[in-house]
Amino acid sequence: MSVDLYPPRHRDGVRALADYLTASGVLGPCTPSGRVWVRALQDVPRHLFVPARAWAQPMDERPEHLIDHTADPAAWWEAIYSNTSIITQRGDGTADVADLTAPATSSLSCPHVAAEMLCLLDLDNHHRVLEIGTGTGWSAAMLSWRLRDDQVVTVEIDQQVAEQAAANLAAAGCKPTLIVGDGALGHPGAAPYDRVHVTCGVRDIPPAWIEQTRPGGVIVAPWMPAHGQWGEQVRLDVLGDGHAIGRFRGGATFMMLRAQRPPHRWPTYPADGAVLTDRLDPRTIAASWGQGFGLYLAGAAPHLLITSTGWEQLPDWGWAWIMRLRDLHGSGWAIATTGPSQDDIEITQDSEQPLWSQLRAAFLAWLRAGRPGRDRIGLTITPEGRRMWLDVPGQQVPLLA
Repeated sequence: MSVDLYPPRHRDGVRALADYLTASGVLGPCTPSGRVWVRALQDVPRHLFVPARAWAQPMDERPEHLIDHTADPAAWWEAIYSNTSIITQRGDGTADVADLTAPATSSLSCPHVAAEMLCLLDLDNHHRVLEIGTGTGWSAAMLSWRLRDDQVVTVEIDQQVAEQAAANLAAAGCKPTLIVGDGALGHPGAAPYDRVHVTCGVRDIPPAWIEQTRPGGVIVAPWMPAHGQWGEQVRLDVLGDGHAIGRFRGGATFMMLRAQRPPHRWPTYPADGAVLTDRLDPRTIAASWGQGFGLYLAGAAPHLLITSTGWEQLPDWGWAWIMRLRDLHGSGWAIATTGPSQDDIEITQDSEQPLWSQLRAAFLAWLRAGRPGRDRIGLTITPEGRRMWLDVPGQQVPLLA
């Protein structure tokens, strides 16, 4: 694999990627931020942060696939300089990158979302940045290019990933402070920070990030609530005293902060439970995640986790569309099954903690509120926890009883 910083394929790829990001509105050619990050794409070679063998996840209709620089260098280069997420580790380093039975645990984010989140930081020349989740090191390099090496601290929990990131950064000529440790704790030794850039999904904003950020500073993170079917970019303004407030800006699905990962495998669902029928189709609920209901549900029932949705083949039913629910903090569970007749929906749930009933109530409350979308929903973090609100911070999304 060539170590040339700027081979012809880099120049051609950057041009195509910059054109894509500009045309999609992520990097506006007339804005200072857009021009800065286009130059960063040119000066920070993305290919230096991708191993010779990795797993590509294009953000379009193309299927996922293995990329191997030795076997097919053209496909390797194409994946790097297109809107493609590239998985570089599975199973915390215990599985092959092509083993789809193992969870993805480190990656190079797709350029579209990565650029959106870098723009949300709204950086100024004097800012000090704490990055949570070094990964391959590419975004840390972008931050170092935009500021200076001594203004960027990046934290990676995985020793193996951190060592490779350090090598990647050195190859690109970047030397941010790289800390091996738990990102949930931040890095108090270099605080206070003006910006916190988070590259892993979080369900709860760790208090350390707020404590280590100046009042008036900003935290940008992929916020992935308990139901976990999607994520949102959130930009929080830090108020001090453990408080931060902000709104959601766009979609973003990332690997979870390790301290907040849900179980990879849940216990077997019980054989018994309360059985009822319902005319509300769970597919209707699932289709509303990105329309605002997912955020509303995070405020109304933060404990409710949707572990899976989709078609399954059952012995007695044949093919059925199924939604499975779990309680993040308790033993509650529910299964909603839609049969081929598409009449009533069969619900089986824990009689003590009826999660389907709670999900149903939250969905109907969202409809009554006028289907509020992302632009109407905000998030407040306090030392006591989080609050979701509609339109203004005082109008809290009501918690289910």
